[in-house]
Amino acid sequence: MTTSCGLLKKTQTDNPFSTKTEGSIFPEPVGYVNDFENILTDQEEKELTALIKEHESNMSDQISIVTLTTLEPYANIDDYSLDLANYWGVRQKEKNNGILIALGKGLRKIRIQNGFGIEKRLTDLETKKIIDEVMIPNFKNDNYFEGLKKGLEAIIEELK
Repeated sequence: MTTSCGLLKKTQTDNPFSTKTEGSIFPEPVGYVNDFENILTDQEEKELTALIKEHESNMSDQISIVTLTTLEPYANIDDYSLDLANYWGVRQKEKNNGILIALGKGLRKIRIQNGFGIEKRLTDLETKKIIDEVMIPNFKNDNYFEGLKKGLEAIIEELK
């Protein structure tokens, strides 16, 4: 599985598209958890959503999870997830405090995108450690919910 972590590094404006994303079609978000790959049960989605909502009400950070079946027309999950996070507006604009967890089970890729307002509380090194040590071991056992839940809990713990 390819892992990566990163920051929402493009300038976030009212028009998040660069020339690279013009013509791209992103799915519309359906909530905090967007399981387009259908790997989670309704109850699992509710549990992840509850964790995210509780954290957002306590800290104001915005977190979204997306499972992906394709990256088209992108060549990698890094660029796709960055542009998707910007398109969805995962953040409070004045704080740039968003995190997007993008997982492609079938693609065997995961990416955590952090806004600039998050990077002092959750570094790229910490994000990589969460992916490698918390999430991927669960994914290798085909336990995607547990990997996402434990990864989300580790992210929230770092942000406190």
